[in-house]
Amino acid sequence: MNFDLAVVHGVREIGQESWDHLGGGQPFASYRWYRFGETVLTGDESVYIVLSQGGQAIARGTFWLKRQEPLPISSGTVRRLMQALINRRPLLMCHSPLANVSGLILPDPPLRDAALEAIARAAVEVARQKRASFVLFSHLERHETGWGGWPAGHVPVTVPGPGTRLMMTWPDFESYVKSLRKSARKDYRRHRNRAADQGVQVTSHRKVMAVDEAMVMIRNVEQHHHSPPNPWARLVLENAGMVDATWLTAEIKDRLVGCGLLLGEGDVRFLALLGLDYSVQYVYFQLVYAAIRSAIEQGVKVLRGGGGAYELKQRLGFQPEMKNDVVFAGQGVLLHKLGHWVAGNNA
Repeated sequence: MNFDLAVVHGVREIGQESWDHLGGGQPFASYRWYRFGETVLTGDESVYIVLSQGGQAIARGTFWLKRQEPLPISSGTVRRLMQALINRRPLLMCHSPLANVSGLILPDPPLRDAALEAIARAAVEVARQKRASFVLFSHLERHETGWGGWPAGHVPVTVPGPGTRLMMTWPDFESYVKSLRKSARKDYRRHRNRAADQGVQVTSHRKVMAVDEAMVMIRNVEQHHHSPPNPWARLVLENAGMVDATWLTAEIKDRLVGCGLLLGEGDVRFLALLGLDYSVQYVYFQLVYAAIRSAIEQGVKVLRGGGGAYELKQRLGFQPEMKNDVVFAGQGVLLHKLGHWVAGNNA
């Protein structure tokens, strides 16, 4: 197939009308969302590969050249090894910014495989020019890794820990609670009453407040779970007003004891940057319930819950969202072998 290929470094080079037309209204694909991403990811270089035919954009892959990335690697030693590598030779990663969503938008067959191959080959060339270590296409579904357009040397891998999602079908929060199993309804009442006994008050806000206090809570959660610190947390909080955002706070009198940011666009939301004071119990549950309530009240259709705490989320109605496959290509024989070794030790 003959495509006109352009490599640009910001959505303003494309223009809002053309960008949004190709995005087709998909959540986390809009001009507004990418402006938010470019504002927050100040340390990452955006690289957008756009294919056109007859003057009309028909496909794109949105990549970010990263020297910092909270890698989903279970071994701390291997994660530190890979982080040291990408500090020197960055990762060229295809995804929508800050949303755990693929950065690929492709036409339907028969053009799909040819467009994918053109984008993947162009990404390898960009990686060579930028001295990147790997090209990585993240947040794919299993069937997408089997498409025929992947060039030789591109390896599919399943990353542990799929995400979760709650499909919203209730007119109000009370109907949601009634839909839960008896034991989950009992847990909800117990969590609510215990939190009330401590004086915990959860409130939703249109803008983020007390960023310094919130950052302490967010780092508490990262340390508790031995997770690498999110390098963009403060910038996300400071710029959340650029997109659809609801700031949730849990307080005892005037003391912040928990927080979370409900982010998204269209009819999809996800709860990000959870912060907790672990000296106060039951705050986590109140923030999750508040996120569900807010999502229902906003007419949201899908609430993404991320990975982890699967048993609890299942009790709350969340289901697995199997978008945890990736395709990678190492730049050179040694890096290609290293990628295989990391994937094998992370299975």
